[in-house]
Amino acid sequence: MDKHIIQCAALILLVFITFSVFAQQNSISSSPSADTSDNNIQISNEPFTEGNSPTTPTLVMFIALPTFTLLYGVSTWDWGNQKSFHVNHEGFFGENTNAGGADKTGHAFSHYVAFRALHAYYDWSENGKSTKWFYSIVTASSLGLLIEVGDAYSSEYGFSYEDLVADMTGIGLGILLEYSPTLDSLIGYSWQYWPTDRYFDKFHSKPLNMTTDYNGAKFVLNFRLAGLQNLGLKLPNFLRYIQFDFGYFTRNYRSGDETDEGPYRSLYYGISLNFMEVVKDFFDNPESRTCKILQVPFKYYHIPAGYSGDYKI
Repeated sequence: MDKHIIQCAALILLVFITFSVFAQQNSISSSPSADTSDNNIQISNEPFTEGNSPTTPTLVMFIALPTFTLLYGVSTWDWGNQKSFHVNHEGFFGENTNAGGADKTGHAFSHYVAFRALHAYYDWSENGKSTKWFYSIVTASSLGLLIEVGDAYSSEYGFSYEDLVADMTGIGLGILLEYSPTLDSLIGYSWQYWPTDRYFDKFHSKPLNMTTDYNGAKFVLNFRLAGLQNLGLKLPNFLRYIQFDFGYFTRNYRSGDETDEGPYRSLYYGISLNFMEVVKDFFDNPESRTCKILQVPFKYYHIPAGYSGDYKI
């Protein structure tokens, strides 16, 4: 393992400790708060003022996330079996790429979820302060970079700038939807997955291998009619249960994908049941904490309860 694993671990911890200290020392600064008599505009450096250093739970996340990522990468992605740093130019969605682009939609989705989960965590750990935006954006972005550094020491993968582009796209979507609750009620990005034989074949050696089991995965954008109500539109009640789905998936690109067909890429479309709205029907107060928590799985995991089809490209 070596020294290469140790190097990855050291780099991961170094990056997170660096921006933790960076925030603690308030090295980002702006002009002091001022009140102009003409327009009463206040300019504040509130996120980085005294007393806004990371809280203990925030610091715990700075250490826990890279540590988990390191362990996951070693056990699932074979980090450390390549002795030197190497770059792999993977392409994006081309027919002759490694996974036909499914890996790119997967990167975008995983970092979309990572950003939103981190934003929720820092919202709690930072007591709602605006530092949550800084920490969640930097942590999610650093996570993508550090995964690529780990992949650079894996013979199967390699450092990929295309993966980083996909990561930043997912984070960008997460920022947009987190910033706008109205858009968030209209648009979702979800994962549809059922384990394949390839996953079960590798289960004992790599129990968390579902992240690269693309033959069983589809990545779906959901357009929820329920969100139209937040735009002031009055809909028949039954329409709030409906969402339109558009996605992308590939099949038979990885070894162990045993079918009669060759590799292919496909667009996904469908109409499905919005289970988030179903959950709300079980509560007198849909805004309660319990109700919102129970909606979360259906926000990120797509159940194809309805009609769906696909179009090969």
